[in-house]
Amino acid sequence: MLALTVPLTVRRRYPACVVVVVGAAAIVYDALDIPPDPKTAVFPLLVAIYTAAAYARRDRAFVIGGITAAALVVLNLPSIAGVRDFGDIVQPFVMLGGAWILGENTRSRLRQREFLRERAERAEREREEQARIGALEERAGIAREIHDVVAHSVSVIGIQAGAARRLIDERPERAKESLTAIEEVSREAMGELRRALGVLRTPTDAAELTPQPGLGVLDELVDHFRLGGLDVQVAIDGEPWRLPFGLDLAAYRVVQEALTNTLKHSGAGGATVRIGYRADGLELTIEERSAAAGAEGRRVAVSDPVLSGGQGLLGMRERVAMFGGTLDAGPDGDGFVVTARFPMTSSGG
Repeated sequence: MLALTVPLTVRRRYPACVVVVVGAAAIVYDALDIPPDPKTAVFPLLVAIYTAAAYARRDRAFVIGGITAAALVVLNLPSIAGVRDFGDIVQPFVMLGGAWILGENTRSRLRQREFLRERAERAEREREEQARIGALEERAGIAREIHDVVAHSVSVIGIQAGAARRLIDERPERAKESLTAIEEVSREAMGELRRALGVLRTPTDAAELTPQPGLGVLDELVDHFRLGGLDVQVAIDGEPWRLPFGLDLAAYRVVQEALTNTLKHSGAGGATVRIGYRADGLELTIEERSAAAGAEGRRVAVSDPVLSGGQGLLGMRERVAMFGGTLDAGPDGDGFVVTARFPMTSSGG
């Protein structure tokens, strides 16, 4: 009886071994015909068979089931030959078969529970991954905003500071204008940096943030470049329509970055910004008008990292691509042209 019952304490850890030990003990118990009733040995065996069907490896469970069925047939051969009551012969098969079916049902429920747990864990990992990707995209967006603001502002400040240094002795009034422009650009740069970093603020700080710029304030942007010595002309083609916030900001940044790149190169005599409100979308063209003496130098400058794949051009491409548009940039005669096209579905026209 100890051999029948004690192994059941570890039946879930070693289900196959427990069946072997309990089955052997049951056979011995039945063969010795120990009173009061050898049939009581079947109950520990039922538990062992159930456990093997529920928790043992699939291949081992089938082997155990086959061995058990064969053992029952062999043990019942004398009864079959003696034409004993047919019910006594079938009863062990029914009982052990029922235990096996219950074990299979438990296995299926455990497998379903494990599947649901794994699916929940996978969904949690996917949510975490999506959150991580979202954070990275947000950081990339902040980096683009900061680059656009800093590149534009520092370029204007550097040119104005150089102009003030050259004019401070001979033409102090013009130097004062340059210093005033530096003050205005630096203040606006700080404001735009606060807006770019606004996503890191708490909700209570949101009311302090001013709206992001768009094509509606393009004249102010152009004035800054004109103060820096770049002759900028703006031409609008078509009837303007209200642009979505995100696209309006992207269009503004494209113009700002293109004009900043133009301002960085002394060979540029001026630039023309064309805004086309087409039937199929919005088109921006920033065309550099190079001075005759500096045309060759500007063509060489096309190989600069900012223009040939650095953060500037890369940032413009990413902004346009976010709205399903395209951006082309390259030399055109003696100048340089940047063309951004936003399809109608993104422009809202």
